[in-house]
Amino acid sequence: MIALDVLEDVAVVSLERPAARNALPTGAWQALAAILQTLPTSARALLLRSAVPGVFCAGADLVDLARLVDDVDARTEFRLALEDAVGALAALSIPTVAAVEGGCFGAGVALALGCDLIVASPAARFGVPPARLGIGYPVADVARLAQRVGRAQAARLLFTAGSIDSAEALRIGLIDMIGDAAKVVDEIVRNDETALWLLKRTLDDPLDESLDTAFEDSFAGARFAAGVAHYRGKA
Repeated sequence: MIALDVLEDVAVVSLERPAARNALPTGAWQALAAILQTLPTSARALLLRSAVPGVFCAGADLVDLARLVDDVDARTEFRLALEDAVGALAALSIPTVAAVEGGCFGAGVALALGCDLIVASPAARFGVPPARLGIGYPVADVARLAQRVGRAQAARLLFTAGSIDSAEALRIGLIDMIGDAAKVVDEIVRNDETALWLLKRTLDDPLDESLDTAFEDSFAGARFAAGVAHYRGKA
């Protein structure tokens, strides 16, 4: 259901539950959180993808969620499982890219929003339909959605429960580009590992003044020295 492969410098996390269009039950969200917390140190970037053609993630498994009607404890278990999985993804210190090549709905959108970049194919579709089911959406995921697209567009997606295509998702800022996510990851891992770590830290916490020192220290790195020598040689 959730697979981890490390291909050179890239950790590839794949969703594979074709019969349910990658809808994930509570146990799968828990498994995903565990996988993300034990990535090998050799990984310099993460690619989140689907191994099922034409779909990214249909969200939470409604068959599994049916037990939440009567099982109060299971409601908390599900909420925490989803929160832990998306939170573990968002907390990674390496760049993360979601490859959305098909349907991405409900909790699938929350999952993609846990990544630094969302790269979609022209065939991708997005929707956040919990209102149609009479339920809410996790607080942290609403916050991530609003941070990405603004309150008005977040309200549109949440209140209408409708779906949009990748062109509209790009227009409102839900995704970052339409293209090949694997190529984006390849471009990322060509760069210096320490610089990537510092840049991600700075994006996540731009008010951390200790990062000013880390920026200054980066000029002492071997990668910068080699780059300066290279350009001096061309002068």
